[in-house]
Amino acid sequence: MTEPETITRESWTFLRWLAGLGDYAWLLRLILAVVLVLIGLAGARLFRLIFSRLRAKLVGHMPEWVQILVDGFIEPIILYVRCLLWYFALLAIPWPSDWVSGTTRTAGILLSIVTALLLTRGLWNSAGLCRLFLHSTQNRLDLDTNKTMNLFFEKIYRALVFLFGCIQILTILGFDVNALIAGAGVVGIAVSLGAQSTLSNLIAGVALVIERPFGIGDWIVLSNFEGTVEDISFRSTRIRALDNSVITVENSKVSAEYICNTTSRSNRLFQCTVGLTYDTPKEKLEKICADLKAMMNADDQVITGSAEATLSSFGASSIDIDVRCYVTALSGADFRALTDKLNWKIMDLVKADGCDFAFPSTTVYLQHTDSAPEPPKT
Repeated sequence: MTEPETITRESWTFLRWLAGLGDYAWLLRLILAVVLVLIGLAGARLFRLIFSRLRAKLVGHMPEWVQILVDGFIEPIILYVRCLLWYFALLAIPWPSDWVSGTTRTAGILLSIVTALLLTRGLWNSAGLCRLFLHSTQNRLDLDTNKTMNLFFEKIYRALVFLFGCIQILTILGFDVNALIAGAGVVGIAVSLGAQSTLSNLIAGVALVIERPFGIGDWIVLSNFEGTVEDISFRSTRIRALDNSVITVENSKVSAEYICNTTSRSNRLFQCTVGLTYDTPKEKLEKICADLKAMMNADDQVITGSAEATLSSFGASSIDIDVRCYVTALSGADFRALTDKLNWKIMDLVKADGCDFAFPSTTVYLQHTDSAPEPPKT
C-alpha cells in the first residue's frame, strides 16, 4: 500500500469523526478549519521553543551523530507539523459531497510530496555526518579531516540525497521508477560516450581529494600560473591568482601537471646574486663573503647555520657572489618583507666593506699607428 492511500484512509476516519458532530457539523468543521490554519500560521515560534527546550535537555545524552540529525531535522519537522495542521484544516472544510473524494486524495498526495521534500531537506542539512565519518576513520584510513575533504564528500552526500528525494517524489506521483532507471541506463551509455571528459574529471577530483597534494587555502604553483586554492568540485579546481582573478582548471589537467604546494613547506629559500667589480681585491672579497654570512645568521627569521655566501662565478662584467639562506617567512607578504630587509642590509654591507656593485659594461681598445699603410704594389 502506497503512502497516499494510507493517508487517504486516515483522512476518511477523520471525516467520519467530523460527520458525527451533530446538526451543526458544518459550522464546527469550519471553525475547526480556521483554528487549525491559525495555529499553523502563528505556532511556528511556539514549536521552535518546544523543540529547542527538548534539545537542550537531551543534548548531553545524545551521541554526536544524533545531534547532527536533530539539528538538521528541527526546521523540517516544524514545517511538517504546520503542513499537517493545514492538511487537516483542508479536510475539515465542509466541501460538497462530490468534492470530498478528490479533495482528500489530492491533499494526501500533496502532503506526501511535502513529506518527501522535508525529509530530503533534513538529510541535506545533516551533511555534517560526512565530517563525523571522516573523523571516525582518520586513524584507520589515515584520512586528514580537513576542509577540502569535508566539502568534497558533502557535495557527494548532498547529490545522493537530492537523487533520493527525486525518486521519492516520482514514486508518489505514480511513475515506475524501475523503468525510468532502466531507461536512464540505456541513455547513460549513449551519454557516457560523449561525456568521457566529465567522467575523467570526476575520477581526477576524487584522486585529488584522497591523495591530498593540496587543500583549500593552499598556495600552489601549477603549470604557468599560481594562486590560492578556493574550491575543488566534481569537475574542476578553482584558484585565486595573485592579481585576484579566478582561474578554473579541469581536474584531469590538474592531475596531469606538476604541482608545487608552497604551503606545505616548513621553510623557504632566499637567494640572490651580488655582482662586484673586477677591481675588488681578494681580501675584500673574502671579507664581504664572511660578513654577508654573519649578517644573515644574525637575523631571527633565518634558520641558524643555513646561510651561505660563496664566490660562484666570474661573469662578463662582474665577480658574482651567490647569497642564499633558508628563512621561516612562509607567506608571500612575509617573504617579500624579509627580502626587502635583507636586500637593504646587503647594500649597506657592500658599501661598508669598500666594494662597488658591477654593472654591464664594455671596454673598447683603440690602436693608433703613426705610419700610413703602404700602397699596394702593382
